[in-house]
Amino acid sequence: MQDRPTSVELLEAAADFVEREVVPTIEGARQFQARVVANVMRIVAREIKLEDPLVRSEVKALARLLGHEAPHLHSLDDLRTAAAHMGEELSARIRAGEADDSDSAWRREVLAVVRQSVEDKLRIANPRYLESDIAIRNTEKVRKEI
Repeated sequence: MQDRPTSVELLEAAADFVEREVVPTIEGARQFQARVVANVMRIVAREIKLEDPLVRSEVKALARLLGHEAPHLHSLDDLRTAAAHMGEELSARIRAGEADDSDSAWRREVLAVVRQSVEDKLRIANPRYLESDIAIRNTEKVRKEI
C-alpha cells in the first residue's frame, strides 16, 4: 500500500495526460479510443473512491425495503454479493406485480430505492449525466410550483 500518490491520483494523472498530450496528436478511431481510455481511467478512479460507501448504502436500503435485517458485512465482495442477491429478490417481486399499485407506500419506497441506486451508479459511470438530470428535474419542479 502506497501513501502518495494514491491509486486514484495515479489514474487521474494518467487520464489527464492522455487527454492533454495524446488525444490532440492523433485522429479518427485512435483518438476516439484514447478518449475512451481516459474515460475508463476516470471511471475506475471514481469507483475506487465511491463504491464501498455506495454499496453499503444500497445494501441497507434494499434490506429495509425487503424486510430483511441489514447484514453486517465487511468486505466489498460480500457487499456486492448481498446487493446482487437482494436486487434479484426485488426484481422478482416487481415482476410478480407487488409494486403495481400506484397508491402503495411500498411502491413509492421501491421507486425511491431504485432511483437512488441508479443515481449512485451514475455518480461513478457518468456524473455529468446525473448533474444534468438533477438540473432538469429541479427546473421541472420549479415550473410545477409556479
